[in-house]
Amino acid sequence: MHTPSGVVGRRSWGPWAVAAACVVGLLVAAIPPVLGFLVLAYGGPDIDEPRAAADRFVQHLEQNQDEAAYRSMCSQAKDRITVAEFTEAVERLGRPVSHDLGRAGFGNEAGSSAFVTVRLTDRSGATTSVSLRLETEPGWRVCSDTFG
Repeated sequence: MHTPSGVVGRRSWGPWAVAAACVVGLLVAAIPPVLGFLVLAYGGPDIDEPRAAADRFVQHLEQNQDEAAYRSMCSQAKDRITVAEFTEAVERLGRPVSHDLGRAGFGNEAGSSAFVTVRLTDRSGATTSVSLRLETEPGWRVCSDTFG
């Protein structure tokens, strides 16, 4: 029997193997940002809570329940104005009779601050858009200086 001489079993990496290794590397690099986004989107703070607080605040104004609206403001806002001054500011702006909630978003990464745009319609039919700033302390409170 005769055995062939020479190098046996030596292979070089082909272009497909290099491309596959690059694709796998990119996929591994993409996992942390994708997981971070999913955690924030599904496990992070919920924008519906500040939207609901803004909605309740404006409903109080529409129903002439200024004291209830005032109580739903954050402590910094209540330190700036009294209930009477708050009512004057609401009347100056034009007491709303209806409203539409617009865009809402968080003001910081922690989700402890939010902004909700509200379009207010007063008795005469005039509309005014305001951006309400809300903060958690511990519940969502309106901290805007729009009314004072």
